[in-house]
Order: sequence, then structure tokens, then C-alpha cells
Amino acid sequence: MPGPEARHGGTAPCRDRRRLPRARLPLTSPSVRSSGGRRIGPEGASAPGNEVTVSFGQRSVHDVYGCGGHAQVVIDVLRARGIGVRRQYNDRPENQHPASVNVHPGIRRVGLGTFPPVDVPVVLAVGINGERAELDRMLDARFAQAIHPSAIIAPTARVGEGTVVLHGAVVQANARLGRQVLVNTAASVDHDCVVEDYAHVSPHATLCGHVHVGEGTHIGAGAVVIPKVRIGRWCRVGAGAVVVQDIPDHCTAVGNPARILLDRTGEPPPDWTLVRPGHAEHGLVVP
Repeated sequence: MPGPEARHGGTAPCRDRRRLPRARLPLTSPSVRSSGGRRIGPEGASAPGNEVTVSFGQRSVHDVYGCGGHAQVVIDVLRARGIGVRRQYNDRPENQHPASVNVHPGIRRVGLGTFPPVDVPVVLAVGINGERAELDRMLDARFAQAIHPSAIIAPTARVGEGTVVLHGAVVQANARLGRQVLVNTAASVDHDCVVEDYAHVSPHATLCGHVHVGEGTHIGAGAVVIPKVRIGRWCRVGAGAVVVQDIPDHCTAVGNPARILLDRTGEPPPDWTLVRPGHAEHGLVVP
């Protein structure tokens, strides 16, 4: 079954206007402490002051939205942090993992108007970017981060509400992860990168310094993005691709060097000019 980004022509799902507005929490880092943590500006440069503190020491319980294999990984992260799981929510019974616990129907099964507010923090354990974006906008809940203890996050990095950082991932100095981002196992986000809301950096993918990844974009497993490249919104970068120049919105790119195959409308993309000079020898060839 295609994800919402495919059903919506590659764009993020529209906000459900029936949902009451919910305050957005500030982006925070699990390793920031009040003595030295600093918020990071939109271009990744550190700004003094405005310290924030996040504590993982307290014992608590969360709900997990999702019941697939990815949800089991998220539950492992929470338990490694000493956080219990009260219940899971599931919109797709046919895909339910056998290890799921205390499963309740999700919002798509019971309806937006009858789904009760959730009184504990929720982690969206949904791997499809468009579905994660849609649920974030529909649910009346406080979304918690899930960051494995083995992940390394610089004190000057900034991590958004609901973002998940899995085992062995590295987020370097002044990097900024948006809301409901997924940084998967052993992925590397280097200094001054910006990863916008709902994006997914897959296992062992590498973003070199100053890379900008647009909203909802999927970076495939083992892909490499060289420094200062900008990748647009709701793009797909194939597994093992090496991205050496900018990619427009809604495009699919694969290979080494990465080539644009199709835009998300299913048509070959128009010709486009290098945004950054100096990499013409790595020119991205459109088939």
C-alpha cells in the first residue's frame, strides 16, 4: 500500500483543520545541560544563552503509536532509557508485530472525533514519512523524543519534538534535527547539518557537514551526501547513492554519482542548473 506521500503526489499531507491547535515544544537536545547548552539558529550557528535542560533520569511511561518492526526498535530505545511502555496504537492490524503489547485501535480506525486525548507522552514509531507527518498533525498528544543511550549527540546540536535517534547514530556540533525526524541505526549527521521535519536518515547513511535535507525526504541506507549539498522536500535518495550536488523538491535520485530518475509526478525532471559551482565534473546526468 503506497504511503501518504505517494497518494498526495509527493507532498506532505494537509493539516486536518478539525484538530485543535497544539503548542509546539522547543527543539531540545538530550545532552544539553543548563550550564553549557545553547540553542542553535536556523543556519546552524550557535547562539549564546537560552539554555535548555532535558533529563532522561526519571522513571516514566510512554505510549507508542505503531505496531510494526520499527515500533519494536523504538520500544527497545525507551526501555534502554528506563521508560516503560503503557500501550501501543495500531491502524493496520494486518501488519501487527507478534511482540506488540497492549494494543489499542489507532486514530484511523476509531475516527478523529472519537479518539481520546492521550495523557502520557507518545512516540510515533511509524517509519513512513508521510504517515508520520499526518499523525503528528492529527493526534492531540505530547510527543516525546526517543534517543538510544549509545547515540552520540553534541551539546550544541538541536533535536526536535518527537524525533527518534537510534542505536549508534551520531549527530555532530550545531546540527539541527526538526520535528518527528528519524535518524536510524549508525547514521551520521555531521556538523551544521539541517534535517527538516519528518525526514528519515536511514541506517549507515552519512550527511557530511552543512548538508540541508528538506521536509519529508528519505535518505536511503548507506547513502552519502557530500558537504554543503541541499536536498529538496519530499525527495527519495536511493540506498548506497552518493549525492554530489543539489536535488530539487519531489525527486528520486540513485547511483554513484546520484542521478535523478523521476520527479514524484512520474515524469522526467526538467533540466536544471548547478546551484553550487565547483562540482561540474560530478555532474548529475538525467537519463
